[in-house]
Amino acid sequence: MNKNLKTNGTLTEAETGGSPFWDALDRLAAEHRVVIDRPRGTPHPRFPSMIYPLDYGYLEGTGAVDGGGVDVWVGSAPERKLDAIALTVDLNKGDIELKLLLGTSETEKETILQFLNSGSMHAVLYRRGAAELDFLRSRRSVRRFLPRPVPREILERILETATWSPSAHNRQPWRFVVLTGRESRQRLADEMGAEFRRDLAADGLTEAEIDTQVERAQQRLMEAPAVVLLCLDTAVGDHYPDARRQQAELIMGIQGVAMAGQTLLLAAHACGLGGVWICAPLFAPDAVRRALDIPVEWSPQGLVFLGYPESIPAPRRRRDLSEIVRFDEA
Repeated sequence: MNKNLKTNGTLTEAETGGSPFWDALDRLAAEHRVVIDRPRGTPHPRFPSMIYPLDYGYLEGTGAVDGGGVDVWVGSAPERKLDAIALTVDLNKGDIELKLLLGTSETEKETILQFLNSGSMHAVLYRRGAAELDFLRSRRSVRRFLPRPVPREILERILETATWSPSAHNRQPWRFVVLTGRESRQRLADEMGAEFRRDLAADGLTEAEIDTQVERAQQRLMEAPAVVLLCLDTAVGDHYPDARRQQAELIMGIQGVAMAGQTLLLAAHACGLGGVWICAPLFAPDAVRRALDIPVEWSPQGLVFLGYPESIPAPRRRRDLSEIVRFDEA
């Protein structure tokens, strides 16, 4: 049963940022009725295993390259504002299509992107400029992933983006080791697991408690489709004769690696991936070096687990600005 929807009217120039492109799309969506011919939860007509996660349809009276109307995804927001577009390439059909997203939350956008990157399709998502800060706030720490590999070209794009992070004196002290195979990750899990086990025993935990924590940590490392080790190259910093300045130099390098890690996570988020930063290498740097045979100058700082999210975690409360910010205007 089809559902007919009406989008909101054309947005103001302030809301669109004055972009003629988005203005034109707003007008197209406002002047044509949305027809939902594939409701949420129904199967794809040619691929029954593909279930539509949101309402999907078209703009009546418009034309697209496949001969039908312009495709539309409709989210759960009361106001069905045009907030993003998806560009897809379908290798089986041999075509490229543009799809409008109306009233979609960030979680719904990620769900749509995952759906559009299944089977023979590949897709990228372009969010409206006014929602850029909302996009940054929408990143979550994802620990559970779908059993689906991350293409190498996407990993390289994410890592290349991370290299544009700021660093003191532009030394670019970050170094990355990317693990996608089982053998290298198993070595890392074994070495770090043995170190973790010794630390937990020293803390007085029982053997059963130790087994539970070590096995959980190792399982997460092995289940993530891609794992990136972030290291600080201590050889690229300046060297000082006094401990005070040398410590400051070390901290500057660590700050640079941390900023690269944050950029990496945001780049992954923009590519439809989930990720989480794990600090465990700080507690077992020698174990990491033994497992991966990295240079002694590379100081392990963290692991980033990456993959297509199994689900998007709910947001956690952030402290109010009044608790953490002091404006000094004297």
